Amino acid sequence: MSCIIVFVIMGIACEENESDKLSFTKFKITDANGQSILKVDEKGTLTKNGVHVGFIKKSGIIEDKKERTVLQLAEGGSLFVDGEGKEVIEIDKDGTFLSSSGEVIHWNDAGELMRGEENTGISIYPVQKELLQFASVLLYIHYVI
Repeated sequence: MSCIIVFVIMGIACEENESDKLSFTKFKITDANGQSILKVDEKGTLTKNGVHVGFIKKSGIIEDKKERTVLQLAEGGSLFVDGEGKEVIEIDKDGTFLSSSGEVIHWNDAGELMRGEENTGISIYPVQKELLQFASVLLYIHYVI
């Protein structure tokens, strides 16, 4: 009986540590016309063009609206894996990643998404460094899936 209690306590402790992987506040990503394309509220609810499409969990998991894992931040902090643990994309904590054509995609200090030196017209608000990695992965999902 005491072993069961120990395992339950250990499970709760691990779950609490897991939730510390990510901290975020509400943010939105807009297109070149200033129209919101992606929004995340303070609870992690994700909307795309005003329609609920999923969740971001503080554990680093991105789920669809049926609560299935789409991508998850792996240990190490820059690699994202799918629900089966297969590597999908690597995105640095500052939101920088390589496009499929090998171009560097990154955020500038004004919160504008850049392809190399070219402004894509996509912006994030508010501009907070801790949001850029997940903003990039959400854009990756938005344009790839």
